[in-house]
Amino acid sequence: SRKLLNKTKMGFWEEVRAFAPYIFVFLVAVVIIAVFQKDLGQVVVLGATLMILFLFIGSSWKFFLTMISGGFIAFIGLIFFAPHRMARIKSWWGTVQDSILSVLPFESVQNLRIEAGKEPYQISNSLNAIHNGGLWGEGLGNGQFKLGYLSEVHTDFILAGITEELGFLGLALVTVTMLFIVFRIFKIASKVKNPMYYLFSIGVGLLIALAFILNSYGISGITPIKGIAVPFLSYGGSHIWASCIAIGMVLMVSKKVPRDSKGRIK
Repeated sequence: SRKLLNKTKMGFWEEVRAFAPYIFVFLVAVVIIAVFQKDLGQVVVLGATLMILFLFIGSSWKFFLTMISGGFIAFIGLIFFAPHRMARIKSWWGTVQDSILSVLPFESVQNLRIEAGKEPYQISNSLNAIHNGGLWGEGLGNGQFKLGYLSEVHTDFILAGITEELGFLGLALVTVTMLFIVFRIFKIASKVKNPMYYLFSIGVGLLIALAFILNSYGISGITPIKGIAVPFLSYGGSHIWASCIAIGMVLMVSKKVPRDSKGRIK
């Protein structure tokens, strides 16, 4: 990380005042996305990105942990006061509780056990689609679960559809491609001198990485489904436009990066 704050050590309240405008903009985005559009998944991605950027900018651990605590409390509140989110959490917990509680040594945590219901329809079909793909897949266009069994296969469950048709190797290729894109973005960020360009590039890389990770976890049942689009793959005009514009701006930033005689980033 880089120390982008003043070299003199800032107090806690000085940091709060320095970051207040950015926190305010984030809170406005939370209200628009979580309250009006009811999209908590995107709030999680944006919030995690903001928290990590605080580390990259060189904020104190006291400020960072305060922001983490406040964000966690707000996150719990957004879930608790939304019945449909509570139902989704309970449904997810009912399917994973045995795996988690079995490895915990404390008897008291067994009180967290609830009556397991049926496995969520979407997760069940998503896992079946992944299993059906095997190593090599069913062939491009030959997936069966997209034919009415797995809805939203072109958006939230695009990775499950890819795995069924192209197999584990196809999913591995997609994952490696995403890792390559994120790595290149971080490399550009590490070489650029302008602090604003640096943070912007890091932010774009984090948004792509976190969205891909959370979507992967959701379709495999590791975390609750959050409805997060996969960058560059999920169907959606505004999403594709935003992703392409972000990458285009990172490429503009890369023009400011020193290069060797062959035009490669040093």
